[in-house]
Formats: sequence, structure tokens, C-alpha cells
Amino acid sequence: MKKLFLSSSFHSLPIEVFWYESLQPTTNTVVLLKGIYGFHNPDTTDSWDMSLISARESSYNFICINTARLDGVLPSDTPEAFIDKTFEQECEDIQKGFDVCVQEGLISKKHKVTIVGNSFGGTLLLALPELLQKAEAVIMIGSGCGKSQTTTKPLLVTMPGEEHLLPSLQSYSGTFVFVRGTNDTVVPKDSQDKIIASAISARECVVCEIKDASHNLSGGTIDRTELFSRLLAYCTK
Repeated sequence: MKKLFLSSSFHSLPIEVFWYESLQPTTNTVVLLKGIYGFHNPDTTDSWDMSLISARESSYNFICINTARLDGVLPSDTPEAFIDKTFEQECEDIQKGFDVCVQEGLISKKHKVTIVGNSFGGTLLLALPELLQKAEAVIMIGSGCGKSQTTTKPLLVTMPGEEHLLPSLQSYSGTFVFVRGTNDTVVPKDSQDKIIASAISARECVVCEIKDASHNLSGGTIDRTELFSRLLAYCTK
């Protein structure tokens, strides 16, 4: 694993980028965008991202990005670590993280990029049209395009409306997959439906509903790592 550091516009705090090179030579590269306030910890084994990387490390390169957050706030995956950070700054961090992989020669035009956006990670991707268009395939997991009008949560409070988020997907021509649990009580179904309905130019648009699964796909009828492995294989066939 290679780790890169760069500076965010959010108090000039560090952005961390993790590059996991496949054990076998491949151009298939997967960008994993975690949910709101998400934190990638390479030392854990039970997180969905590390479980997927461990299961598929022989077939794909993986990129994970820890966006900038306030120093000294523990745990670092809480709203308190993002106080006064804007939605736009969070998007900038994601774009910078991808761009540095290109600048370092880790990603080239030969690479087939799949982006997995978990929940808020998918929402951020909608606001990054340049990055979205670089992807051969996109997998969103329970993502939404709206917010509560009364929210005071960092990042969400400055999030733009759906009229600014959905147009980027309308012109996306790659493979689009949307995964959701039938028992998701976190992101409203109509918000998810609006994203799905916007994939009008996609080469393929696939919706996977996991029976009895919650927002994070736990409690469902299929193991999450197995599901993601199958979807990656489908998107890179």
C-alpha cells in the first residue's frame, strides 16, 4: 500500500490517499468513496472497504481517500471533526485525491475506473462531474440527492439542491448500478429514485434491491463483500 498526502483548502489540513496495487497486473482500478464523515483505516479488517480490498486484491487496484478533518477530534469520523467544513470543500478533497493519483502515474488513460460511492460518497460524486465522466462504471449504495431543510450537520448544511446534483448523471454514459436495502430508513426512497431516474444516458442502468437489508446493507440476504465482488466483476466484464 502506498500513502500520499496533500493539502486541503479546509484549514490547510491533510488529505490522505491510499493506493492499493493489485497483486496481479491490471488496469481495473476501483475508487472507494465512504459515507458521510467516513474514515478509511488500513489497520482494520472488519470495515466494508478493507473487507472488499482483501477479497479482491488480486484483481483490482484500489484507491481510498480520507478527506481533511479537524485535528484532535476523536473519533475522527464524527460531525465534530467537520465543523465549518463546506460540501464544496469536501468535494474538492475527493477531486484532489484522484488527481494526485494521476499526477503520480498511478492512474493513466489505460485504466478502467470504477467508482463505488457508499451513501454520501455517491452524493459527493454527483457534484463532481469531471470525476464522474472518467468512470467506466459507477456503483452507488443507498445514496440520496436531498437533505432536511432543518439540518445543522456539517457538510449537509451547505449541500446544494438536487437541481445542481442530478444533471451530471443525466449525461453519464457508462454503466450505472444502484444498490439499496429494502429496509433503508436513513435515505428516503424517493431521493434514491430521483438518482436512478437521472441515469438516462447510461450504457446500462441496474438496480439491486437487497431484501431485508438496512441502509448499510447489513441484515440482508447476501454478504456485502460477496455482493460488491460480484458487482465489480459485472462492471468490469
